[in-house]
Amino acid sequence: MKTKIYVPDIECDSCTKLLHRKFKDIAGVERYEVNVDSMDINFNEEMITPEDMVTAIEDLGFRASVRPFERKTFRERWRDVRSNPHKYAMIFKSFYYFIALFALLSILEIVSYVAFFTTIPGFAAKYALWLLYLNISVASIGATLWYMASYKGNVTCMTGMMIGMTIGMQSGMMIGAVMGGTNGFFTGAFVGMIIAVVAGTLTGAVCGVMGAVQGMMSGVMAGTMGAMITVMMFTDRVQTFMPFYMLINVIILGGLVYLYYEEVIEGKRDVRKNAADFFTFAAAGIVITALLILIMVYGPKSPLFV
Repeated sequence: MKTKIYVPDIECDSCTKLLHRKFKDIAGVERYEVNVDSMDINFNEEMITPEDMVTAIEDLGFRASVRPFERKTFRERWRDVRSNPHKYAMIFKSFYYFIALFALLSILEIVSYVAFFTTIPGFAAKYALWLLYLNISVASIGATLWYMASYKGNVTCMTGMMIGMTIGMQSGMMIGAVMGGTNGFFTGAFVGMIIAVVAGTLTGAVCGVMGAVQGMMSGVMAGTMGAMITVMMFTDRVQTFMPFYMLINVIILGGLVYLYYEEVIEGKRDVRKNAADFFTFAAAGIVITALLILIMVYGPKSPLFV
């Protein structure tokens, strides 16, 4: 008997080799062919079923089904959001957490300024806008991480690498840019790189070493690039550039949340939900922001930023 199993995560020779290694020893499989996004399999129906083969593929970390995977267009997705808002409740909650943490950080910084930083000449003029961008960065990255950590499910190789790469890239680009804008290239690149490497590695690790390495590589590159952008533009309308820069980065993180829902959560029965409460989420954001502010104010500065 012959069947087609759809495997949309076949992206490279390594994926093909994994499937070959798995199927050459499966009893009941007589012949098979690995295509771009599917497998054509001849099998003995008395020894194995299509469902067994789907399970074998899923055990490798790939999505698999005897039916084609459907993708909703943006219009169809928006219609689904309006018709079934309960399905997207956690996405909405991550957005509310982003807004709430941003507001909380801003309030605490105003209080801290009145209590501690008014004695530093020109503090508000020098740091106010960069603190705004720091709050946007921490709140948006934090809300994205909170959303992804709220679910435990099977993450395929390609999705895991995309998660690690995106988190590593956006963390480095945003934090590196902010720190570079207040302290110069060395501190901006160093701090942005460390934060991005940690975030990218931990999130990419959901699919194993390959995703972790992808997250680490992205973090190294993005941390230095983020700082480089603001240092190079410091005397050339950097504050006109930054709102657009931050907005695009936040949109990318929003796109990652959408990708995570579509690839890991939607339609999956084995996904478990375990969301952290707002207090834990906010406490982590406050601690990280406080440490970064201390580095911004008291850390090493390049001559141009002294």
